[in-house]
Amino acid sequence: MRKAPSLRSNNGALQVRVRLDGRDVFINRLGRWEDPVAVARAQAISAQIWSDYQEGTFDRSLLRYTPLVKGQQVGLLDAMQALADSTHNARCIHALRVVQGYGKPLRNRSDVEDFVRWMQAKPLANRTIAGILQVCRNANPSNRQLFTYRLTLKQRSVQSDVLSIEEIGMVLRDMKEQESWFYPLFLLWLSTGLRNAEIRGLTWDCIRWTDKELLVCKSLRRDGYSSGKVVWATTKTGKERVVPLSDAVMETLLEHQCQMQEQGLYQREGLVFLSPDTYTNVYDHLLGRVWHRSLKRCDLKPRRLYAQRHSFLSHALAMGNSPADLAQIAGHSTEMLLKTYAKPTGRIKLPSWPEIAN
Repeated sequence: MRKAPSLRSNNGALQVRVRLDGRDVFINRLGRWEDPVAVARAQAISAQIWSDYQEGTFDRSLLRYTPLVKGQQVGLLDAMQALADSTHNARCIHALRVVQGYGKPLRNRSDVEDFVRWMQAKPLANRTIAGILQVCRNANPSNRQLFTYRLTLKQRSVQSDVLSIEEIGMVLRDMKEQESWFYPLFLLWLSTGLRNAEIRGLTWDCIRWTDKELLVCKSLRRDGYSSGKVVWATTKTGKERVVPLSDAVMETLLEHQCQMQEQGLYQREGLVFLSPDTYTNVYDHLLGRVWHRSLKRCDLKPRRLYAQRHSFLSHALAMGNSPADLAQIAGHSTEMLLKTYAKPTGRIKLPSWPEIAN
């Protein structure tokens, strides 16, 4: 910004124009050009922006200078609404509703601290609060620092989610006998570590039979605005990846395909896994019931559905696979893979030493 902001009229509506990085950015909702009170308010905003810029405290997002509408910080709410509408992500929608419910502006560090205290008093868990602040940062990338608030988070242990080889064998044998409709799904899940939405959205055309691999290019996510609906989306990272398949998985998928064809449910671009009652997409609540039934029959402690992913990646690491290769098929960075999934599996290879001569 090389010069002070200026005032301008847009069809009679008063605006403050700020020149940032070679382009004009405007602050709206200031009133009418013919209103002297509105003009004085706009001049004060313009002076504050220039003063902050000279002192090095300028807020490049302009949120600090945007006027409130009925006490609400419309700019941030509009950005969060746009993010929620574009993703239909439940976390984004929840964050938007919490900020709307708070009903006060978040224009400086003190405002954010008051917002955090308000959420803690509701009470919301610190991990939930951290997620809400992350959505605010994503919606307001030009002023991410405003929502960087240090919260004490209880580290969630995922070690208990990792099933041993014996436990995996018990569950799969039980599934094959007692839950034959779902056995191919859980075998594939435990053999690839796909994310929940990726296993739901897997279609037959993504299976490369000749190459014995799976193309992971999309997901089927729950619509955050309506829990009974799902929406197609990209993978979590927005990137495609290829996951190899074992012979046992390929054989089971082929048998599953034949069964689907016999029942008239197979479509070249249709879903691989369907609900047995409605023949529509599977969903977490349904799969969770099947999963926990099997664990109970096997006399194993309850685990989250995400145990499929943790078990596969933890065992694959313990087998000596390259972390970089596993990160690629998991859709993670190598650092995140080691931080999240390098958990004890009970598969330790002890070193052996050459015999020492007496």
